[in-house]
Amino acid sequence: VRLATRVLSCWDAAAEPEVAWRGSRPQVPRLWNAPLLYASPVRLQLYGRGALDNLRLEPQPALPPPPEGKVVVRVRAIGLNFRDVLNVLGEYPGDPGPPGADFGGEVDDGAASRLWVGESVFGIGESPLACRAYALALLG
Repeated sequence: VRLATRVLSCWDAAAEPEVAWRGSRPQVPRLWNAPLLYASPVRLQLYGRGALDNLRLEPQPALPPPPEGKVVVRVRAIGLNFRDVLNVLGEYPGDPGPPGADFGGEVDDGAASRLWVGESVFGIGESPLACRAYALALLG
């Protein structure tokens, strides 16, 4: 009891709102920068439905120039929905295609569209669980 009283008297709840005590040692949550695993673009590839372990991070092959009516987008954020979880687990009826569709990013190659490189876009892309993905040029 005396140790708890002494510890709580010097603990600043405003500076550290979450503390877990392991014996007499305080532990606080911290975010760290993870080391880069790849120096080049990557994608999250689904190798079979049925388990989340079937998603694997791998180098992304270079995308050829976009076909007519599409742009290449440098993906900055994706939205994963419950539908995507069901998809990966193999519980979604029919063939839902690859997981993920909602994304936000910047045009990386839009030579055949009215969008310019670097323009921010969002919408639905083709397999955007990657550093770069195709999207319809209608995003602009």
